[in-house]
Amino acid sequence: MVMTTTIQIVDTGSTDMIGYRVLLAADGTASSVSGDGSGHAALPGALFARLQHDIAAAKPLADLPTQTCMKAVSFGTSTFVEQGGDRSPDLTCPANRAAQDLQDDVRAVTAYLKVRNVPRGAGRELPAQNF
Repeated sequence: MVMTTTIQIVDTGSTDMIGYRVLLAADGTASSVSGDGSGHAALPGALFARLQHDIAAAKPLADLPTQTCMKAVSFGTSTFVEQGGDRSPDLTCPANRAAQDLQDDVRAVTAYLKVRNVPRGAGRELPAQNF
């Protein structure tokens, strides 16, 4: 069961990409799964604090404005941030500063954790979500 304080970052993947999931506990520890496999690490305090701040500033996440953008059918993925059942719209094309800050945070977190979107055929499919 996922705690309401857990932050989830999800990339849906696409026809050609596997996608990834990151779960961040209230203490900044992270569990991730991507086409490269799974991993565990603790985020640096400043990075985790910035993510928490930006989520709080953007709440309710579901009310962030959306913006349509062009995506390739084969490679167009969607990325979401969720906490306590409150899920952002797709952050791939942010429509305001709060969404842009979250997109920047997602990039920083995934870079730190070395989580990447792996092409299908070059990695393992994600396990089913059990929450």
